[in-house]
Amino acid sequence: MWTAPIKLILWDLDDTLWRGTLADGDAVALFERRAELIRAFNARGVVSSICSKNDFDAARAKLDAFGLWDEFVFPHIAFTPKAEAIRGIIADMQLRAPNVLFIDDNPHNLAEVRHLLPEIQTLDATAPDADEQLAGLLALQTGTRSRVAEYRILEAKKRDRTAVAGQSNEDFLRASGLCACAPFIMDNLEFVPRIAELINRANQLNYTQSRVDPAQLERDIIDVTNHDSWSIFAWDKYGRYGLVGFVMWHRIEQRMVHFTFSCRAMHMGLEEYALGKIRAIWGEADFSAFAGRFSRVPPDWIEDHGFDEPEVRAAIRAELRADPVMEPAIRIMFDCQSGGIAHYSRFRPAIDFDNNPRLFALRMMDDGSYKEQRFPPFLVYGATIDYLDNRWPNQWHLLEIGLYQKCALRLVIHVLENDHRMLVVLPPEDAPIEKYRLGLNHSPERARIFNAVWRQMARENPGRIFVLEIADLLDGDDEMADVTHFHPGLLRKIAEQTDLWVNHLLSGAAQDQAAAA
Repeated sequence: MWTAPIKLILWDLDDTLWRGTLADGDAVALFERRAELIRAFNARGVVSSICSKNDFDAARAKLDAFGLWDEFVFPHIAFTPKAEAIRGIIADMQLRAPNVLFIDDNPHNLAEVRHLLPEIQTLDATAPDADEQLAGLLALQTGTRSRVAEYRILEAKKRDRTAVAGQSNEDFLRASGLCACAPFIMDNLEFVPRIAELINRANQLNYTQSRVDPAQLERDIIDVTNHDSWSIFAWDKYGRYGLVGFVMWHRIEQRMVHFTFSCRAMHMGLEEYALGKIRAIWGEADFSAFAGRFSRVPPDWIEDHGFDEPEVRAAIRAELRADPVMEPAIRIMFDCQSGGIAHYSRFRPAIDFDNNPRLFALRMMDDGSYKEQRFPPFLVYGATIDYLDNRWPNQWHLLEIGLYQKCALRLVIHVLENDHRMLVVLPPEDAPIEKYRLGLNHSPERARIFNAVWRQMARENPGRIFVLEIADLLDGDDEMADVTHFHPGLLRKIAEQTDLWVNHLLSGAAQDQAAAA
């Protein structure tokens, strides 16, 4: 019966939500089942509003008495034509008519609204099976959170906009203190369920009209050799909007894979903000396909925040109800591969992982900048990332003549002095030549030389420095895009080995404590 997903239910009051006519002085009686349906729809993410010809104060008092007033957003209660009122509600809530259900007992009202808004869905409140139809609609809903608070923010913004009539949208946005954050590539792995929900629910602002399977989305985010991805979070003085957008750019084909936004992001400049993230890396990216579809004015009213800011990260994770952040016990230092390893680890809540700009580089042991880094007790270091010349600006020519070994030794000394444990993940030495990044001097020969440095460090420091050989995990060369970028299956194997390593160390420590007792 339902021709499109329902996001908003508009309720009449007299002889629809309650029995009787309030303005005629009737002692109105609530339809209890419909009241419970409203609460249940809210809990599953389908909000309710009111469009009723009534006295506002009297109707609100009655809804307060029934304990229902706070269940509604954008209520329109006035003796005015319903069709125009409903069109205004839909616009204010930044929705589309096909995603709205209007319920009324009056055939004239239903016909009037359908005439003005042909795509709106309607239900005759007097139909014998009206409640069964609503119960069936409820059963189709898969959401698990209320969106009432989100629409309360839009209500507050609408009131303020009305109070400052004549002010431009850009001026209003500047006054609102709009802020945004765009977590990058594997920082987005813990948001995959919500990103997939956004992509698959969005229509009006799904500019690529894409749909996605969560498992495939996870693989695509991990595949950083082909994809750059950003999730978009926003907040202002009115409140937090949560996840409002997701962008994925195909690095090889230079095209947009996903470009999707919530209706909560409309007219805020967040689309252009997201395009700016792509443009910062891919300056020649062509966005002409989006001309006329949203404002292309540079959004200088948006204050950009980094996901590396602790307060920003904590707030975003809290609003998505992610696992509570623990004091990190493990740090994965593997550049852009770190998030994938952390994602597959069963110790994920206790893991801090590297992702630009939160990065460790071995050269930091030479210039002393490692002192600004945070090192928890267990470190997992992907040595292969520092076999690349570009990790050593202006120093790459010194690597094989002592610089690399000096920095490796200093890192080991730091581990020993601070009673840390470190697992060093070593790249294969005999992979097909095309898997090496020869343009950056990451060759089989360099892998052999630098791997040997770490094996020696492990031999000389048993119980403190450990090595994990990628070659021992490979079932085939197709598990690597190259020797610095791995596919999900290999990342999962590294995570499993990391978990075993941590378990081994923890069980050993527990045995030592028991023996000492």
